[in-house]
Amino acid sequence: MKGTLKCSVNIELDGGDGEFIILDKDKSLTINIGLAAITLPNFFSDLIALSSGKQTKFKLDHYGSSDYYLFVRDSNRIRIEEVRKPGGRDTYIFNFFDFLLVLEKGFNKFFAKLRRDGVLPLSDDKDEFMCPINEDVINSFNRFSQSLK
Repeated sequence: MKGTLKCSVNIELDGGDGEFIILDKDKSLTINIGLAAITLPNFFSDLIALSSGKQTKFKLDHYGSSDYYLFVRDSNRIRIEEVRKPGGRDTYIFNFFDFLLVLEKGFNKFFAKLRRDGVLPLSDDKDEFMCPINEDVINSFNRFSQSLK
């Protein structure tokens, strides 16, 4: 299974909604997020806590929807439950460290594209809080990335 995961990341800079897609040879998980400026720092912080053993699970809300994702670490595996309201649930299981590494790679590619497009670094006239990829998001991603080293 090692090396079979792929990740793509897309976040709308106008509204802040986004998605990241984790692909494996036999499954595809699309994680939708809203309010990226709020969601992503918490998400990266929760992933650090999972990898350090400070917590074993967390819930990722999709703002603007009652759907959510439950991330549960079980030793070297991560189980992600996509819970849809009013009913429905899909479960995905990945190698925990492969999942973290492919997520880091996907976000690195996304941030590199923003740098090539001139979006990053943010200009001083941008409203930092309202920008979906603000300094808080970048710093939380950098902490997450550093924790993998």
